[in-house]
Amino acid sequence: MKQLIYWSLLLLPIILFSCSDDEKAPVLTDIEASKLNGLPFNMIELELPENNTNPLVFTVTWTETFFYMDGSKQSMPAGPLSYDLQIDTEGNGFAGAKTLASTSRLFTDIFTADLNTFLLREFEIEPGQAVNYEMRIRTTYGEGNTSQTVNSSNSLPITITTYTPPGNIEPIYIIGDMQGWNNSSKEFMMYRNSSASDDYVYTYTGLIKANTYFKFCPESSLGSFDNMYCAGANGVLEQGDLGAFYIENEGYYTLTIDIGAMTWSIEEYDASAALTWQILNFVGAFSEWGAVNEPNMVSSGYDPHQWSLDINLNTIEYGVKFRANNSWDNRWCPKVPTDSPYGIAEFNPTAHDNNIDISNQGTGNYHVRFNDLTGHYIVMIQE
Repeated sequence: MKQLIYWSLLLLPIILFSCSDDEKAPVLTDIEASKLNGLPFNMIELELPENNTNPLVFTVTWTETFFYMDGSKQSMPAGPLSYDLQIDTEGNGFAGAKTLASTSRLFTDIFTADLNTFLLREFEIEPGQAVNYEMRIRTTYGEGNTSQTVNSSNSLPITITTYTPPGNIEPIYIIGDMQGWNNSSKEFMMYRNSSASDDYVYTYTGLIKANTYFKFCPESSLGSFDNMYCAGANGVLEQGDLGAFYIENEGYYTLTIDIGAMTWSIEEYDASAALTWQILNFVGAFSEWGAVNEPNMVSSGYDPHQWSLDINLNTIEYGVKFRANNSWDNRWCPKVPTDSPYGIAEFNPTAHDNNIDISNQGTGNYHVRFNDLTGHYIVMIQE
C-alpha cells in the first residue's frame, strides 16, 4: 500500500545524515503493515479457573510494522511504536473495536479471567453464549499530535464462549452455635485477603469453642437458612440449607471458603505466642493521627483478638491505620495501600509505613473490623 506522508524529522529517532535549511525533510513513501500470525485454534470455551488462578488462554503474535522513506527499499525506524490488539464482533468492520491489549512488543498474552471479564463488560453479552469475533493489530507511530495509525494487513477470526462469573463479592458472616444460630447476626464477619474483584476467598482466624457447629451466610441472605454455604464432603463447598461445619475441640482455627472454586478448609492455628492487647486504636487525619479523640475499638467478648468499631469519618485524607495502646511502636500497615475495604496489614513493617487508602469509598459512616492475629482488616462504608 503506497502512501505519501510528509514525515517530521522529530519523529525519526535515527537520522543518518544532516540536512541544511534548504534541504527537504524525508518523505514516508511506503508502510509494510504488521501481519497477525495464526492461532492453533479458532474456537475457545472459557471455564471458571480453579483456586483463584488466571491461566493463559493464548498468545497472539504479529510481524513488525516497517516504514520506507523516499522510495528506498531499506526500512527505517519510526518510533516509538505502540501495538494495540483490537477485537470486535465479526462482520462489524471494527466499527466498535475494543482494545484488548497494548504493547511495544510483537506479542501479547491473554489470560482467562481477564478475557472473560473484558468480553462481558465491553460487549454486554450473556455468559455462556458463543460469539464470533475478529482481532487485528493497530500500530500507532509518531508522537503527540503528529501520531498516525495503520492497521494490520489481516485479521484473525475467533469464536469465544464466556462463563458465568461467581456472584457479587459481598460480606459473609459465620452463623452457628457461637451466637445461638441467630441467622440475622453480623457478630462474626469473614475477612478477605484482598479487595480484588476476582478474589473469591474468605477467611477467618480466631477462637472456636468446643463442639461448635456453624455455616456461612452471605449478607443478602441474612434472616434465612436457605442460601448458606455449607460443608460438603472432601472439601467441597455447597450452598443451601445443608450440612453444617463442626469443630470438636476448643482452639484457634483458620476457616477458609472459596466461593469461586466452591471449596473449604479448616486448619488449626497456633496462637500461643500472640499478645493480648488491652487497647486497639483506629487512627487517621480525623483524629489528627491520635492527637485528639483517638477512638478505641471494641474487643469481642468471644475472642479478644477480634475488634470492631462504627465511626463517622468526615476526613479521609492520607488514609487510616491501626495501632495498639495508643503507641506508634505497635502499628499495623497495609501490604497494599489501595486494598479497601478488605486487606491485610503487617505489624511494625520496616520496609514501608503505608496507610489504608479509603478514598475509593469516600466520607461517611464506616464499619471497621480488625484481627490482631493475622492483620486482616475491614474498613467498609455503610450505605
